[in-house]
Amino acid sequence: MRPRTLAVLSLILTLAVGAVLYGAYGYRPAVAGYRPPANARFLDTPLARFHYVKEGSGTPVVLLSPGASWTYGWRRQVPALARDHTVYVVDLPGQGFTRLKDRDFTWDLRGMTTAIGVFLNAARIERPALGGLSWSGGWALAYAQRHPERVSSLLLLAPSGASTRDTWVYELMKYPVVGELWNNWYYADRSSSRAALDRIHVNRSRILEEDVDAFWAPGTFPDNLESQVLLERGLDWRETLAAMPSTTTPTLVIWGRQDTVNPVGQAQEYARRLPAVQVRELDGCGHALTTDCPEEVARLMADYLA
Repeated sequence: MRPRTLAVLSLILTLAVGAVLYGAYGYRPAVAGYRPPANARFLDTPLARFHYVKEGSGTPVVLLSPGASWTYGWRRQVPALARDHTVYVVDLPGQGFTRLKDRDFTWDLRGMTTAIGVFLNAARIERPALGGLSWSGGWALAYAQRHPERVSSLLLLAPSGASTRDTWVYELMKYPVVGELWNNWYYADRSSSRAALDRIHVNRSRILEEDVDAFWAPGTFPDNLESQVLLERGLDWRETLAAMPSTTTPTLVIWGRQDTVNPVGQAQEYARRLPAVQVRELDGCGHALTTDCPEEVARLMADYLA
């Protein structure tokens, strides 16, 4: 009986391993049907076909789509800023409706800052105020550190960049197989996206079903879904942290005191290290600042730019 038992156990183990590997690398979640907004613009470059929106006139402001999101995330701030500025909101590679062309692209700070520069050059935008939320706040900071002559000021909302440990949800993505499983079966699921939105908002009554679809659907696009794992493994925020003391670009940092992704204590890291920074903490606001506390955020940004 022993050889037979071992054979059965071996078969069960083989099937279990096969199922896990298929779930991580073979299974592909269904892609949600979702169209670009009516005001969508596209800009073709050798690196990517960038999706962006543009409104207003005046000095340029470029807002990078929030990490793991797209231009929709800034919809509440654009009208207020567009009264006095030409406002661009752009999806970088791995976000929204931008499509990557360069298959040698690296999913790290070098790659993301290169993408910012490619967009600015192609759109002929000189020395804008550059803003971002979460990951994209860190990308904006990293770009200004590499190219200070190209950025007039920074607008950073709960930015990555302080090189602290991520919450366990994101830490899981750093591990092979586990990260792919979590990405395919959690992030590509609409009900999980709804739960994620609840976690990053304090004012949950603001979240409409159309907002859930807008947050979830573009994240099911294959390149966007894959980028979540690759960015989590490739971004090294020790670079931005080390360069903060020599970052002289005027900077506004806004943080929600109830942030469950990047805890508000990180705001003081920016206050201590950046030479030209103003830090504003908002009570009753979570990580998703642009949708959780849209009016306060728009006012602070507009006042700072003025």
